[in-house]
Amino acid sequence: MTDKEKEHLKFLGKKIAQKRRSKKLSQLDVCALIDMEKSNLSAIENGRQNVTALTLLKIGNAIGVEIKEFYDFSTH
Repeated sequence: MTDKEKEHLKFLGKKIAQKRRSKKLSQLDVCALIDMEKSNLSAIENGRQNVTALTLLKIGNAIGVEIKEFYDFSTH
């Protein structure tokens, strides 16, 4: 994985975490809703794991945001 790709995953993970926290949800709350291990969500939010499109959809649905909001990197 290139440095640029790693940076992309970190920004994406940061946005997911920001959106989750803005809805006042813990990682455990989201994991319970989408049947995911907390360690996996943590890895995604910290940019250590490449998230699939389906998982992004599930996370977005669980926290009540559209996937496109995760890709608004203009505020980083």
